[in-house]
Formats: sequence, structure tokens, C-alpha cells
Amino acid sequence: MRHYNLADSVFRYSQKQPDSPAIVYKGESCSYKQFATKAFAISLYLKEIPNWNLRSNTTSRVGILASRNSDACIGLIGACWAGATYIPISPKLPKDRVLIIFSLCNLTALIVDDEGAKLLTEQVLEHCPKTIIYLGKKPQITFHHSSTQITSVDSLEKNEPITPPTPMSMDKLAYIIFTSGTTGSPKGVMISVGAAYQYILTIKEHLGLKASDRALETCELSFDFSVHNMFSTWVAGASLHILPATMVMNAVKFVQNSELSVWNSVPSLAGMLRQMKILQPNCLPHLRITVFGGEQLPEGTAVNWKAAAPNSKIFNLYGPTEATVFCMSQEIEERIPVTKGRHVVSIGGALPFNEAAILDEQGQRLGDDIQGELAIAGSQLADGYLGMEKLTEERFPVIDGKRWYLTGDLAFRDISGNFHCLGRIDNQVKINGYRIELEEIDAHLRLSCGEDLVCSIALLQPDGTAKGIVSFVANEVDEDKIIATLKAKLPYYMIPSRIISLKEMPLNASGKVDRRALLSLLKNDNV
Repeated sequence: MRHYNLADSVFRYSQKQPDSPAIVYKGESCSYKQFATKAFAISLYLKEIPNWNLRSNTTSRVGILASRNSDACIGLIGACWAGATYIPISPKLPKDRVLIIFSLCNLTALIVDDEGAKLLTEQVLEHCPKTIIYLGKKPQITFHHSSTQITSVDSLEKNEPITPPTPMSMDKLAYIIFTSGTTGSPKGVMISVGAAYQYILTIKEHLGLKASDRALETCELSFDFSVHNMFSTWVAGASLHILPATMVMNAVKFVQNSELSVWNSVPSLAGMLRQMKILQPNCLPHLRITVFGGEQLPEGTAVNWKAAAPNSKIFNLYGPTEATVFCMSQEIEERIPVTKGRHVVSIGGALPFNEAAILDEQGQRLGDDIQGELAIAGSQLADGYLGMEKLTEERFPVIDGKRWYLTGDLAFRDISGNFHCLGRIDNQVKINGYRIELEEIDAHLRLSCGEDLVCSIALLQPDGTAKGIVSFVANEVDEDKIIATLKAKLPYYMIPSRIISLKEMPLNASGKVDRRALLSLLKNDNV
């Protein structure tokens, strides 16, 4: 059986091009040699933990309680180097949710930065593993807990020759990322080394990434888009430039000043920059590759981006966490491939070693132009959900001898073979007996008001049917005029009862429109 480690590229380039930058954050550059030296030191310390990686059939699990910064990347690669499964945990999570993740994962060690350290109250420390590595730079931060060994990363570096990362068989877990669960408890998606390896090599070739590239990082570690940003960059020997959270509104200037060649983000960020009139024609001439993913890409955003970055190839990537980041791709060339009636970019076709199909409720394949559930098969599929065997069986069924993942997305394939995603099946609601799709309302709303950042939500009754629809727009609009325009395009039962203008659309930690925050605004009568 073949072996691989997510830290292999960092080690390889630390030997091949040691002085090349691997990470750049807040003006400080970390070379591949420095990156490898620090990560290797962390790995040595972890491997000294009693019974490290000796549990049957599993690897040790290391939590990364850190925000996006160079220290977090070093800690993550250090865990990988030691042969561990890494588990990213956002410091922005509520304490109770962090404790749930701790209880589900049975962590061997925890790596924290300054933001993560703020969560380590006495109560949290009671549930932490005995080994904690502190990545931060603030000596005034202290921890008090008798059974916990907390070590500063600065004390770990030794003058030992760097040896290659611990080989991991393809069936071992590379990482576990937690997503929202319908029951209110987080779901841990388990991604194997083999699935991650397949994705990293496939996407490097698909995009044509090179060692000279300078790539943008806009994501937190707990959003699986970060897996793409980090490992597609390092497998090419390129440099990852981390956008500080405080500079999101200055992303264009950041890219210009750093002369970046690769843009990675959710479309909402580009939509926000467009709304603020920051995205001007030819403002990003250095970009040669643009990757959008994580949510639907509006046609207006794509048009605007083509003008802003005229020298860039643009890829609209699609994929659920359960299929290892991205499994489908649509390159936007001269003509923008748009989903008819929705004014969003199509999701194209499956990447190599992946397969896509449209299935009905009985798991039977549907023909072209017939809507159904998008299903994915191939070597990138997750092992399933941590500790949720029944849900794993439901969402990863074996159909005609092949294992699939049911995405929960409504989609269809056109006669040319291109796939089109219409949104979440669970965003379908019934009003007065009519079944409607909220994303269809959003598509017409974007056209009517000329804004990309829009969102429609249903006001549900106890029986699950909707009593009405409220739409939000991230700009001042004439509500009566917009509703009149929608009435000319949509049936009466799809017309929003209100259109609310917001100065700023709430986004979640992944940079997507936060539907829950919009519902809270309504419930609290804040709009």
C-alpha cells in the first residue's frame, strides 16, 4: 500500500528550495526551511507522548484551536508531520460547541494560538488533552491546570537534522472537519489520506499551479476551502499569503501590493468588493488564476471579475466537504456558462477520479435536463461521519455496487454534459401547496436590483410550511419598485412579502451569507 503525508511537500521544498517563501503573514515571510524546522520540532514533541499512534486502527488526533495565521499553519503541519489526524477548531465557536468537539474526538494533543488560548478557561481545560502546545507570542498569557502540560512552541526547536514526515497509509485519516448538523450537533467529516492526496495532486494539475505562484488565503482552518488554499499552494512549492481578518475589505489592495497571482475565495467576497465599488476594471492585472468556490457564483460577479482581472483564468469549483473540498469544475472562458433562469455560473463537470450523477428519490439516474439530487462518487469521498454510522449509511449509499455521496443539492445535467446546481433541496419550501426554491427567487432578485449579495428566507409555520418569504439586499433599494419587477417575472406565491435593505449582509465564518443571522434579525425585530 502506498503512503503519503500532508507535510511531504513542505519537507521536499525545504530541501529543494529552502529559502523560498512558504507563508507570508503581516509582512513576515516564513521560508520553506523555517517552516519545516518549526513543524518538525512540533512533530518530535508530539511523538514523545506516551502511546503516540499506538491505538488500534487509528492515528492520534491533534486539535488545532487557532485562527488563520502563519503559526496555525506551522502547528497544523507539525501535527501532520508526526503522523496525526488534524482537527481544525475555530476560536470563534461558542465554548459549548468546542467542548462537544473535544468529547467526540478524544484528542491526544491540542495546539493553540493566541486566539485559541483565550478559550482555555478552567472549565475548558478540564476537557482538554494533557498535552497542549502554545503557538502564541504573549508571555503574559498563563494557564493554570494541574493535569495539563502546556509547552510554548519556541522551546521545542532543536538542532537535530530534519527527517521526512511519518509515512501514513492511504486509509488513515488525514483530517476531520466539523460542519453544521441538522440535529444541532456538529458532524465530523472524516477525510482519508488517500482522498486528500488524490485531491491535492488533481487540483494542482487542473489549475496549472507553479512554484512561482503567490496565492491568497482568505479562509479559516475550520472551513475546508483552507485545505485547497494551503496544500495546492505547497504541493507546487508556491507561497501562501494570508489575508488578515481585519483587512478583508482591503483585499484588492492587499493582492495588488503583494503582486499575487492566485486568488482563492468564496464569491460573496467578490460580491462585497463589487458592491463597495472597489472592483474596478483592470485593478488586478497580476492575477493569472482565480478560484471561486463554496457557494453559487452569480453571473454579475463573474462578469465584473473578468473585467477586474483580465489576465486571469477563472474557475468555478463545486464540492461538498464530504467529497474532499472540490470535485467539479467549470472554467469561465470568453462565454460565461450560465444556468438558465438562475443567472449563476454552472458547475461544469467532474474532476478526474470523480463522477457526478443526477438521481431520483429511489436512487435511479435521471436523464438530461431533469432535476434531481446531485450525487458524487470517486476516490475523494469521505470515510463518513465521526461516530454517526446510521447517517453515514444514509448519505453514502452503495448503488449498483458503487459508493456515492448524496449531496442534498438540487441539480440537473444539460444536453452538453454540463451540470447546474440549483441550490439546497432543504431550501425548498411549500407556500399554499406550491413548492418553490428560494434560490430561484434570489436569482430574479439579483437581476431586479442589480446586487449580487441577496438572500431570501422562508418564515416557517409549526407544520413546516411557509407563511411567507422575506428577502434581504445588501444595499438601499426601492422596495415597491423591486416587488413590481418581480411580479412581472414570478408567480404570485413566490413574491416576497418584504424586501429589507441592509447596509451590510451578515456573513458566516466561511464568508457565505448567514441565513441564521438574517432569521435572528427578523425574530428580534431588528429590521
